Amino acid sequence: VITIMLITAAATPSALAFTTPLTYDTRNKNYVQQNNRRHPLINRGALFHSRRNDNDTFIETAPTKSPFEGGIRLNKVFKATHSRRAADKLIEEGRVTVNGERVHEKGGFKVVPFRDVVTLDDKVVEGWEEINAISRDDTMEEDDGRRIILQKKQNQQDASINNNNLQTSSFEYVKYYKPIGVTCTTDLRIQDNIIDAIHEDGYEARHRVYPVGRLDKETSGLIVLTSDGRIVNAVLRGERKQPKVYKVKVDGLLEDRHIQRLRDGIIIRTVAQRKGRTEEENTLIAKTKQCKVERIGPSSVEMTLVEGRNRQIRKMMEAIGFRVIRLHRVEFMGIKLSRGLNEPGDWDYLDEEEMNLVKDALRSAQQQEQDDDGRGYT
Repeated sequence: VITIMLITAAATPSALAFTTPLTYDTRNKNYVQQNNRRHPLINRGALFHSRRNDNDTFIETAPTKSPFEGGIRLNKVFKATHSRRAADKLIEEGRVTVNGERVHEKGGFKVVPFRDVVTLDDKVVEGWEEINAISRDDTMEEDDGRRIILQKKQNQQDASINNNNLQTSSFEYVKYYKPIGVTCTTDLRIQDNIIDAIHEDGYEARHRVYPVGRLDKETSGLIVLTSDGRIVNAVLRGERKQPKVYKVKVDGLLEDRHIQRLRDGIIIRTVAQRKGRTEEENTLIAKTKQCKVERIGPSSVEMTLVEGRNRQIRKMMEAIGFRVIRLHRVEFMGIKLSRGLNEPGDWDYLDEEEMNLVKDALRSAQQQEQDDDGRGYT
């Protein structure tokens, strides 16, 4: 048993004042007072122990629950071995501790890499910083010695969208692997809305963001969120609609004649999700536009659509006698899900190449508006 002293700061950071004896229990790996009770500051989360590269144990006076925006959500620690929901279940079951404290708060609890010690079933979780692409080079020391994570991803995006003409640097642009069960709405009163979902997955928006287009609750895959109100008009309206690529699996065998019908277009009835209109005004009974359809399996195809009618693919499959059992979007306006997003709940800022696609769309929309104004359109 090693006896140490708790040192508290006085008037200045360098001043030393009142000390309280603590004992570090090497068997239980925890700090206790000499009467074997846990120190009250530990109970309040004001003490924690961590580990350096040389495995020395030390104490710092910093809150367990990180106040820094750079912290990552606790469920991300288990990214290599568990899905987000499975990790949340571990936390709910009380199997996870942070700096010796049992955690049950699955939502907003954050941990700071290379500072906080996380255990699962009393075993230290190693290497979670690297799994989340965080290295020691990505951290910095503040004046008081506490570690914070640089907003690395945000800095990368800020560098990639420096274009004063299009004024994109003031906005946020992220891509998200939407899980099944998440609703594409910004209405926070609706359970499992996409804003809460991406927040729980670690994205901290600086501005109000919203999804560009929609995916059904039962559909997974790529969706873009942004605070730039110009994007919807630039990629989802009229002739400027951008292609969307889906993988579709149905409950039967697709013959060549079925695939050809999908390519040629099928008459379906859809109801648009537009507020302020009656259902009759929102209803469209019309043939779908020709689209690209490629077979990828006996019951699976890859479909590329330009138009975006409500539940269009599901309605098209119903019209030829099939039920969709899996619908997954893999690409939108040239942005690919496979570029950095590996599992449901993953997100990232658009990189330079992807931002160029956004800029091209904005530039094209801007040019068309100028051309329309030149013709006297309003």
